Amino acid sequence: MPCLELKIAEKPHAQPGTRLRALLDKPNAAVLRRNHIAEVNGPRLQELHEQLRITAVLAVDITHPPAQKPAQDDVEEAEANDLDEAIAEMPEDRADGEFSDSFAAGLEIWIALENGAARVLVDADEIPGALLVFDAYSRLARYQPAYLRLDQRKVGICYTFREGLTIGLEGDPKLLEEHEAAEVFENMSAIAEIDDVRERRLVTRLPHAGIAYCQSLLQSASEWLSENSYQSILGS
Repeated sequence: MPCLELKIAEKPHAQPGTRLRALLDKPNAAVLRRNHIAEVNGPRLQELHEQLRITAVLAVDITHPPAQKPAQDDVEEAEANDLDEAIAEMPEDRADGEFSDSFAAGLEIWIALENGAARVLVDADEIPGALLVFDAYSRLARYQPAYLRLDQRKVGICYTFREGLTIGLEGDPKLLEEHEAAEVFENMSAIAEIDDVRERRLVTRLPHAGIAYCQSLLQSASEWLSENSYQSILGS
């Protein structure tokens, strides 16, 4: 039976792997956040909601706020011989189109574990790669020559975020069908025992209904982030 497997390192990385975590953990800084809880409408989702939650986050360092670039109207009105000077005066942290370490956008993912909950922070530019995994998994069964050569019981595809969270989709993609919420947890296969010499990881599994649930949460959060930016962090 297909399932969603979430693996996370028992201990977070010593150094931030994302802009969002670096900003939220920034010392001697007041960080303003604007959150949007990603939601999926549908029946019998309460059990999944208790296992996995995703929040879109905009964060800005108001102690050292980002410098604003010149207004477009002002640039257009500038004399031709002053245009280069106006551009040169723009803050260096705008060079890559971002606000350097003063602004970040991404996700806050909460995962229920046996002994509590774990939080993982994700940058916005990681979301497309994660969504691509879900799309690839749904298409896998359509490519019959490759699909038939696989052991359908052990089909798997995964994506690892910078902070160490790995989202894995496992099982036969042809069995992605709807079941009652009370049944899906009973049909899950046991977690495979695999010798792993890397750091210890915490693992949780959601039933195959969790695959579409997680994908929908990521899509909802991604859409909100694409419509909101630094200018809207105050709710304007």
